[in-house]
Amino acid sequence: MKNKLLLLSILAFGLLTVGAGCVSFSTGTNTSGPVGMFLSTDRGENWQPIVSWPTVEGVKSIATAEVYRMVEDPNDAKAMYLATRNVGLFYTYNDGKSWQRSEGPFSTGYVYSVAVHPLDKCIIYATNGNKVYRTDDCSRSWQEVYRESRSDTMIVSLAFSYSSSHHIFLGESNGDLLQSFDSGISWSVANRFGDRLTQIITHPADSNLVYIIFQTKGLMRSLDGGYTWEDISIKMKAYSGGLDYRRFVIDKKDPNKFYWVSAYGVLVSNDKGNTWQALELLTPPGSAKIYGFAVNPQNDKEIYYTATIDNRSTFYKSLDGGKNWITKKLPSAQIPVLLRVHPDNPSWIYLGFAMPPKQ
Repeated sequence: MKNKLLLLSILAFGLLTVGAGCVSFSTGTNTSGPVGMFLSTDRGENWQPIVSWPTVEGVKSIATAEVYRMVEDPNDAKAMYLATRNVGLFYTYNDGKSWQRSEGPFSTGYVYSVAVHPLDKCIIYATNGNKVYRTDDCSRSWQEVYRESRSDTMIVSLAFSYSSSHHIFLGESNGDLLQSFDSGISWSVANRFGDRLTQIITHPADSNLVYIIFQTKGLMRSLDGGYTWEDISIKMKAYSGGLDYRRFVIDKKDPNKFYWVSAYGVLVSNDKGNTWQALELLTPPGSAKIYGFAVNPQNDKEIYYTATIDNRSTFYKSLDGGKNWITKKLPSAQIPVLLRVHPDNPSWIYLGFAMPPKQ
């Protein structure tokens, strides 16, 4: 009953409004339909747009918002932050039934990364690629805490350390890793990796575990909170395209397990990246662009992904750990770039779309 009420609520809003840097597509891609966010409350069987944006001028829509990343509040599953490629930062505190847009520097444009404080949901850091801003009042106001003056370098990732709520990592496109131990007042260089950095991942279940993801060089791992690093991508080279990053999904309860999505397909590690196993997909290795990938946090046998081949995208789900797959039609012909399974209601799946680059 609760799922039906949620879906009816979202649909009512939708009728008023609807008529993770690393995504590339071949020219000539022909797509149509809305972008923005969709929700299924029945594990991908049916989808409804969740695009309601109430304003003082009336209810508007985020159906033109090109999704880049979605960030969960670590302590509130109903709260999500939507970083877009074109219309700034949106957030929801009610599971996506309605959205609000951040004011100030994130009211428009590209948002590259968002980091929510692990203890205080109103403290948030975000970057537009050139500057990092902090809010202490849930996105009502922002103050600058860091700026990048080099025109050829972008700030691409922010992440809190789970060992100290004052410790923040900042990753730049040229491979520089910075850190602050005083909530962003001052910064220092932690490492200069020299390769195109894409994302920083810190693990909520192991405060010493940190991953650095590179666009085409695999990933580095730290077991001591970022002081020393080791390359764990050597064995990925056995898989053609295995270093070409698409998505990285951790098991938030088990720090040993994560999924690496690449141009090859999906690799699984059960020992923090020491060894790898390829997940058997319906799409042959290297044949599809996989940008949406998610696993039920309450049951890792439930796995979901989207695959784009030429100009056609399909939704795949497995209920037995990847032994068998079910295919479903997607609700838009745009490019599916994001999947999220709700941690408290695992039958709810969130799906985000973006448009391919213009020719």
